Amino acid sequence: MTKKKIFLTLSELKPDMVVAEELRADGILLLNEGTKLTGIIIDKLKEVYFYGKVAIYSDGADTLKFYQNKSVEEIEEIFIKLSVDIKGIFNNVEENITTNTQEVTTFAQKIREELNSTKSIIKNVILSGSGEDVIYRHSVNVTALSSVLGKWLGFSENEINLLNHAAILHDFGKTKVDSKILNKILPLKSEDWIEIKKHPVYIYNSLKGITSIDPSIIYGVLMHHERLDGSGYPLGVKADKIHPFAKIIAIADTFDAINSDRIYRKSLGPFEALATLKRESLGKLDYEYCKVFIEHVLTFLMGESVLLNTNKICTVIGINSDEISRPLLFDGSEFLDLKNHKEIYITKLLL
Repeated sequence: MTKKKIFLTLSELKPDMVVAEELRADGILLLNEGTKLTGIIIDKLKEVYFYGKVAIYSDGADTLKFYQNKSVEEIEEIFIKLSVDIKGIFNNVEENITTNTQEVTTFAQKIREELNSTKSIIKNVILSGSGEDVIYRHSVNVTALSSVLGKWLGFSENEINLLNHAAILHDFGKTKVDSKILNKILPLKSEDWIEIKKHPVYIYNSLKGITSIDPSIIYGVLMHHERLDGSGYPLGVKADKIHPFAKIIAIADTFDAINSDRIYRKSLGPFEALATLKRESLGKLDYEYCKVFIEHVLTFLMGESVLLNTNKICTVIGINSDEISRPLLFDGSEFLDLKNHKEIYITKLLL
């Protein structure tokens, strides 16, 4: 039987995989066809090979399914369906929040089961964002990102389920805000901001009397706009007074908002979103949580293609953590360091 080939990024390689094609970089042979990968080989490869994928043998459908994640298109279909589902859940919760919280719990578990591929989640959220849907699709994206970050931080399965529950409901209060305010293009008036800042309180007031709900869910929902320096809302609490779930949701919420189209602007892209998290981690967002999130997401961006404002397509081969939005690129013939070319910038990530 002819063995199938699949092409994997460095972050996807695992020991015991077998190289399916000779691998070269700048004319230098790095790996021969038939090489069986080890942890040491993979680590060494990451030091010297930045900008491509590696051909690996797959000996059957089961192996192919194990090695490959769902396509971006498949994940997008799941995200769309989940967004529709969450809208229905919000409507049910609004009618009777006391009896319908179990539906949210079930939905939180469903998201974990449907979106079990970290790579596919990250790539889909990065590519699609939540568009102009600031409630339902945004809530799905934030839940997916929160779940992934919780896993990276070593949270238990039960903690991640509770975190998902809080993330699903984090913007439920926006359904109580006048849609004319949420969809305004012009700068918001002070009274508009006052109304928008009530949205965590709206859901808190609905949940606080339900004894069956874990308190961590309530705190996560209420505090997701709090900031470590006390500049957040609605309580203005600082640092350790903010629940860990709220700190995680805040990171996911910020990333998706910046990386998504909005009525008043186009998406600023994942690199700028990560750069913003880097800045905000110095006093507003949790530094360690941001550090873990940024480091992991950057590994998924390495080796991917980007479109520049010059219409040139390049590959990301190096990212400076101090200037995340200006990576080192390779156009197939020469290197381009955006730190030295301020007039050039990334307009789109191509997955």
